[in-house]
Amino acid sequence: MITTRSAPRLAAALLAVVTVAACSSGGEKAGGSHRATQPAGEQSAVPEAGKAEEKDVTIGLVLPIDAYDVSADQIVRTGQALNLLNKQCLSRFGLQQEQLPASTVVEGSPHTRRYGTPASLDIAQKYGFHMPQGDPRAFTSDQMVRQPAAVVEVLRGMKDGSGEPVTTYNGMKVPEGGCAKESQRTLASGADTRAGHAETAAAIKTRSFETAKRDPRVTAAEKQWAGCMAAKGYSAYKSPFDAIGDPKWSAPKATPEEIETAVASWTCGKEANIVGTWVTVETAYQQTQITQNAEKLKQEQKTLEAEAKRLDDIITAAGTQ
Repeated sequence: MITTRSAPRLAAALLAVVTVAACSSGGEKAGGSHRATQPAGEQSAVPEAGKAEEKDVTIGLVLPIDAYDVSADQIVRTGQALNLLNKQCLSRFGLQQEQLPASTVVEGSPHTRRYGTPASLDIAQKYGFHMPQGDPRAFTSDQMVRQPAAVVEVLRGMKDGSGEPVTTYNGMKVPEGGCAKESQRTLASGADTRAGHAETAAAIKTRSFETAKRDPRVTAAEKQWAGCMAAKGYSAYKSPFDAIGDPKWSAPKATPEEIETAVASWTCGKEANIVGTWVTVETAYQQTQITQNAEKLKQEQKTLEAEAKRLDDIITAAGTQ
């Protein structure tokens, strides 16, 4: 099944080659979840918005909260810095991780798949519901670099598979939470925070999607989309997310059937103005939340700026060694 929520997946994909891949030694997938805190002044409905503009392409899409969130470039540099710090920590134990592929910044927007329809007609015709070639969000588990068990255990601070804590290795004390956690603390300057993450901005971005999803303007657009799809012979899909998430599209490359369905989804999305409606509703919600959480967002920006300076120092120092 192809997932649809682009922004979180983009961040995960960009960091995958330096964090998830680094912590995998066999069949087990490394991973985890992070629950964002609720933004202040939480709303159950979206404020009144103006007339939705006609919009059918999500390439280059920018939402108001993006100005306060972590940039794609900083996500990549965070991954690079964490990789370097992990490498330094592992070296203290005489360990070396397998070479990881370089991460890159995806061009365009992290929101290309946010509303379920393909990013453009051209992409639908070439890739169906799959990610375009070269997009880091296309990273799959089979592309993970398999690390030796000892490297994984010292990185994570626990036995691979059992979760039993690893406190020493070769007679040396393993940092609490392993080298990976130590690297996070170093990058966050000792604070118990997640490097490369803006808590309030992420919460607003998540909540704006969920709130807009229930908005009558959005549900009306999705109903129109479903009617259009039914007329084309796709009556099983009630929303663009049903179409893009169909388990049938699990092959490595898009099949002719998938491409045909993706083109129909994009065409019906244009007819129903799915993207334009979603963007208008989410923008209204986010603008209100930005005003209500101005102080928190300002503080997070300061934290990210300080973190960016540490990233530069770590990466520069590694280049001179």
